[in-house]
Amino acid sequence: MPKGPKVVGFLAISAALTGWIVALGTPAVSASARGAVVTVPGVDHRALGDDPRAHERHRAGQHGRHRQREHGRQRENQHLLRDVTLAVTPAQKDETDSQALPYNSQKTDASANPQSDQHSRSDVASGGGAPEAIDRYLRDLAARNQFTGSVLVARRGKVLARFASGLADEANDIPNRPGTIFRVASVTKQFTSMLVLKLRDRGLLGLDDPICPYLIPTYITTCPADWQPITIRELLIHTSGIPDYQNLPGFYTMLSQPTTTREIISRFVNLPLTSPPGTTWKYTSSGYIVAGAIIQSVTHKPYGTVLREEITRPLHLKHTGYSRGNPPDGYAKGYFTVGSPAPPINGSEAFSATGLYTTTDDLVRWDRAFGADLVAPPATVEEAFTPQAQCPANGCLNLPSSAYAFGWLVDTLEGHRLRYHPGLLTGYSASNMYLPDDDIEVVVLSNVEKTDTNGIARRLATIALDS
Repeated sequence: MPKGPKVVGFLAISAALTGWIVALGTPAVSASARGAVVTVPGVDHRALGDDPRAHERHRAGQHGRHRQREHGRQRENQHLLRDVTLAVTPAQKDETDSQALPYNSQKTDASANPQSDQHSRSDVASGGGAPEAIDRYLRDLAARNQFTGSVLVARRGKVLARFASGLADEANDIPNRPGTIFRVASVTKQFTSMLVLKLRDRGLLGLDDPICPYLIPTYITTCPADWQPITIRELLIHTSGIPDYQNLPGFYTMLSQPTTTREIISRFVNLPLTSPPGTTWKYTSSGYIVAGAIIQSVTHKPYGTVLREEITRPLHLKHTGYSRGNPPDGYAKGYFTVGSPAPPINGSEAFSATGLYTTTDDLVRWDRAFGADLVAPPATVEEAFTPQAQCPANGCLNLPSSAYAFGWLVDTLEGHRLRYHPGLLTGYSASNMYLPDDDIEVVVLSNVEKTDTNGIARRLATIALDS
């Protein structure tokens, strides 16, 4: 018989932020044929006889153990509450982030809680609403093996769902956790776009500058005639006409191998453009590879260093970054489908187009930082969300969208402004959705490529809006 999905769920609403949360370590309650029997670890359940003193000692011992359990629950609640608060409060200072558990810690935790293999652990307030609706929806997906990964949903600073299911590493039976690190593929593009905007604000480049002077001689020896009119803006909004290197023969074979930015650019620098620069929207990760090269050119620093100095460190995104190899220990391994491992991704091949790793907590913190103008000045934040290129009739990337901004698809959901971006690369699928006017953030990360993360995220955003 196949195993059921591993599910870990943490759901909370406003009451959670004022101290109400069911402890995760509540003792098991079993039922006998004649009635309920509460089994408390450490209690001697031998017959006490009729000795009243024995009964009194037993009651006193139970009372002492009950107080110890309550203190333990309160400590657990405080730790979980702190993590929940950190996930939705970007500006909070002097706190420690919740950690992405290393593999050995995850395995120990799973072994200590055997019920988590087949059952979920959730905190849901009575009275229904979005948390319970989301809980039912996610549990149903997990039960049907339609979701493996991690989810975080927040609305106006309150966590509606913090949920994880399935395995981060099937070979070692290690479950996904809410703090597990995932590769997020093209969600990287909103970070690279913001880096360019911030460097523009500092006067290091101009959005409408031609790209060639920034690339010679480090990345290309001479600039093709077709490339000379291309601007930095056109790289970021997919109107450069540069062919997508991910569609070239051998891309997926090379994805596991280390490379250099110059070598990647050499694959497409002399290919014909798909359309004249600035005329047609056509998705191409090549433009973002070139944008990453320009970031390195003007800062004289590696892309990962610039990302850390400009974004992840100031915003306290402690589990977000770029590595030329693999993400830190504890990241979810990628799968085509459940049970079908995908080849590893070398970060240098993905680079500034698809190379980011992060957690659901960090992405929600990133989204909310836009609303608090912590990412950049208000005018730059507004620019990042402003439509730059019209989508084709069927939407950008064949997804619901009217235009493309700087690393964000532009859409509406039930009349509300929606900005989002998908991520899809060997073994991984991701969606980061943000409704800026409603302060709703939905992050869905999966280490199973065939997962419909965009559809799941849209459904969760709709529940958050309607409740």
